[in-house]
Amino acid sequence: MTEWEYAKQIIDTIEQHGGEAYIVGGAVRDYVLGSLPDDIDLATSLFPEEVMALFPKSVPTGIEHGTVTVILDHHPFEVTTFRSEGSYSDSRRPDHVALGVSLEEDLLRRDFTMNAMAFHDGRVVDLFGGQHDLEERIIRTVGSPFERFGEDALRIMRALRFMSQLDFTLHDELREAASGLGHKLEQIAMERIAIEFEKLLTGPAYKKALGEMVELGIHRHLPNVTTELMQRVQEDTRTPVNAVSGWALFLYHAQDDGWLSPWKRSNAIKREARTLAQLCDTGLDRMTIYATDEQTLSTYFRMNGERDRSRELKQSLPMTSRKELKFNGRDALALGARGEAIKHLLADLERRVILNELPNHETVLKEEAKRWLQRAGVF
Repeated sequence: MTEWEYAKQIIDTIEQHGGEAYIVGGAVRDYVLGSLPDDIDLATSLFPEEVMALFPKSVPTGIEHGTVTVILDHHPFEVTTFRSEGSYSDSRRPDHVALGVSLEEDLLRRDFTMNAMAFHDGRVVDLFGGQHDLEERIIRTVGSPFERFGEDALRIMRALRFMSQLDFTLHDELREAASGLGHKLEQIAMERIAIEFEKLLTGPAYKKALGEMVELGIHRHLPNVTTELMQRVQEDTRTPVNAVSGWALFLYHAQDDGWLSPWKRSNAIKREARTLAQLCDTGLDRMTIYATDEQTLSTYFRMNGERDRSRELKQSLPMTSRKELKFNGRDALALGARGEAIKHLLADLERRVILNELPNHETVLKEEAKRWLQRAGVF
């Protein structure tokens, strides 16, 4: 069964027990655009407890907001009770949520018209002109953009993210509201902004979206982002193929290893982005190929629009790690080396093997180690 068939099974079960249920949100948007996404959310007139009573395998993942995750044959679906939202005093989250409202009220609380449609039994429920806006390739809020962005300023970043992903244009009034309320992004958790920015950077129209950010002044409310930096990233011929390569372009043009720190990304993302930025600066040689993991090398080739040669280059090296070096610390100790001398000796032998200056043979390396230690004055 497809995800859509599983979703229909959930809808049918709810309707058989007197409730209403619809596919909602991004899945409907993508359906109208001609695709059938696997990530499907549903909305229902039933309360969470009623949904859980109908589906033995269900988890109260966000029950305070009316959301239950229903699992059918290991396929999870978020099922949320029709709800309306109160005021957003902190510009981040509603002060209260009211369950048990109508479908229209539920759709009315959503951010953009293209995301405020519902689908049921082959019919799209479109109360706010979402299909028209998709045809016109326009991103428009449900109701006043000043109200929507005032409620949750992250919607500004979401609008720009969709602009990048779909290559759409922002509605004029939305642009005006985003420019005027951009400062409210400073109240939003940086982790949430960074996630939207990563999605923006990996969209096909990311340069268009970055240009719009500058034109609207949104970039001024993001950490370490200047107009000049945005322009340099836009002019770069390399293309982000994933989130980390997008960050790498900013690191490379910022020329600052600490640039990414205030964005609150994981240490793993920061390390890989720094490595990619360094590769953008120096290019590849045998030592960088050796020192860089295959996944990062693959990203480097793809962001440069080149054939992915990461595996063949790795396999062309005489070894893949120092553990394969036919001379180790114990061997160095046996020759009389101590402390820092061992570290420098092993690093030199490793480098020369990788550069094909020495074969990775135990006897050859032992003799070369003796000569190295003699030159170093160890004996």
